Formats: sequence, C-alpha cells, structure tokens
Amino acid sequence: MKPGQFFSHLTAAELYGFPLPFALLNRGVLHVSALAPAYPPRARGIVGHRLLRAGAPLEKRGLRAMPPAETWAQLGTTLDHERLVMVGDFLVRRKYPLCTMPVLTAALAAADGVPGIRAVRAAIVDVRPRTDSPQESRLRLLIVSAGLPEPVIGHQIIDADGYFVAVPDLCYVRERIAIEYEGEIHRTDAATYADDIARRERLEGAGWLVIRVIKDHLNHRPDVLIARIAQALATRS
Repeated sequence: MKPGQFFSHLTAAELYGFPLPFALLNRGVLHVSALAPAYPPRARGIVGHRLLRAGAPLEKRGLRAMPPAETWAQLGTTLDHERLVMVGDFLVRRKYPLCTMPVLTAALAAADGVPGIRAVRAAIVDVRPRTDSPQESRLRLLIVSAGLPEPVIGHQIIDADGYFVAVPDLCYVRERIAIEYEGEIHRTDAATYADDIARRERLEGAGWLVIRVIKDHLNHRPDVLIARIAQALATRS
C-alpha cells in the first residue's frame, strides 16, 4: 500500500479480532481506504474506499489499519443489531479493551454520512463496558429482548462477614441471582472446572442462586433458559 492507504471495514475488524460471524471471515477480499483527496488502490481482490474524514491509522501486526472505534462505525451495513452490540462490548471489555465508551461515542458523532451509521448509533445504546465475552453479551441481549429486567454486569459480591465471594458474569442483585455463561474451557480445562465448583459453592453459601448457561441454551433452547430466569426472578423477588 501507498503511505496514505490503510486497511478498514471488515479487514481492519479481522486484524483487531472483532467477534465477527464465521461467514464473514477469510473471504479473500481486502478493504483498503484512503483519505481524500488521495485514492484507494484498484486491483483484483481489493474493495477500495475513499473517505472524507478518518482518524490517524494505527499499526496492528505491522499493518496500517483504521482505529477500532471508527472501524466499528463502518460495519452498520454488514452486521445486524445483536452482532454490532457484541462487537461494541468487545471494544470496551473488561480485559484489554481496545477503546473506551467516550471514544466510541466520539467516533459515531464524527461519522455522519458513513453508510449504516444509524444502525451503529442504535447499537451503542445497548453496549455495556467491562464484559468478559461475546457470548455473555449475547446472553444479556437475549434476556432483555425477552422483556426481563437487564441484569447487572461486574457486580462484586461480598458476604455478610465482609469477605469477597465472586463477580458473576451477570446478576440480579436484589434477588441474589447469579447468571454464569460457561464456554468450552469450563468443561475441558481441569483448573477452570475446579474453580467453577468452588465459585458456585461460595455463591450458594452466601445465599445466591446460580443459573449456569452454555452455548446450547443460546442456540437451541432460549425459551427454556428465559423461563428458568423468569421463574427464578418470580420466586426470589
């Protein structure tokens, strides 16, 4: 690439590790942008974009790319609402965030005229910082879309004696309901599995109900999962 050109859109999103749908990965097409009056390259396998404004490109894996927040703002015509929120959560996650909520907000405010920007601006309303995984985000959106109260993220539980208990993925504080998403590592890694058992015992000992969620619940049994959570809320309200 010439000095004024940089990766953007889906290509930049892949470089940053955005949680994109599998069908959008490795499609053999590169998105390259240039800031006007410069022009993007024209070649087979290249989708060129000429931008009227853009933040200074960052270097990722030795390659120039659009900043993460501005890359997210370019995905409104590519991703649905749920996936846009999952990506937004990913950018402001608890560990190793790529940006902050003010940076996201500023990027969207400066993105007038970007195709699909209305969809991204609608998605930021549902973005929450300090999440731990895209599936946790997906679980939260499922709960809210079912009409249940939005659970709390990152609540630190302290027992009656003042000792730390846990920080559940999601929880209802007043009802003392902890909702934990368990990915494959919770099943395959012995240390993680042992920690899960100890964590669940601490929560139950402190009077909390623990609802464990796996991918199968989200993919194939969402109605059953929502019914479990609704019943728990009704019982412990």
